[in-house]
Amino acid sequence: MRSFIAADFPQEILQKIYKITNYLKTQTPPRSVKWVDSKNLHLTVKFMGDLPEEKLSAAQPLIQDALEGIAPFTFSVEGLGMFPNPGYPRVIWLGIQGGEPLVAIHKSLEQTLTDIGIKRDKRNFHPHLTLGRVRRNVPRDEIEAIGETLSQFRVGSLGSAMINQITLYESELTRQGPIYKSRFVVTLHQV
Repeated sequence: MRSFIAADFPQEILQKIYKITNYLKTQTPPRSVKWVDSKNLHLTVKFMGDLPEEKLSAAQPLIQDALEGIAPFTFSVEGLGMFPNPGYPRVIWLGIQGGEPLVAIHKSLEQTLTDIGIKRDKRNFHPHLTLGRVRRNVPRDEIEAIGETLSQFRVGSLGSAMINQITLYESELTRQGPIYKSRFVVTLHQV
């Protein structure tokens, strides 16, 4: 089962993100970007990939252990960016300010989950919220134009999110898009 660990956003921030995404859709060529459906917006802390059921079950107590003693925290959503860079964007994202606790959670999960053979990420973890991905078949000049266009926009603070739980999700890929199902929730609290 394809799975990931994530933090969810409050509804008021999701509504603002929905409006931003709808506007950005009007600024990019049709069908050039696969935009994330607003009901699927979340901040991935650790992508685990395809796991058999027994590994997914074994991961749950490890996730609980990795998050032990981590207190609820707040971060804000602001800034528009692109990976790998604005000159050749593949991923369009919103930034996270005050995401240090997310980096700590990611590091703890990386260390703990290697016990059941889940590989560490090859890249450094940078907390962000993916809005869309440029499709693979888009010509290079169109990709560059998307980067140039989106670089003109600034996104101020959309508000703060209080994170008091982290969720393990299953992800089923369908023709209509992914379907996420909450598998396990850890409530954060200080020891």
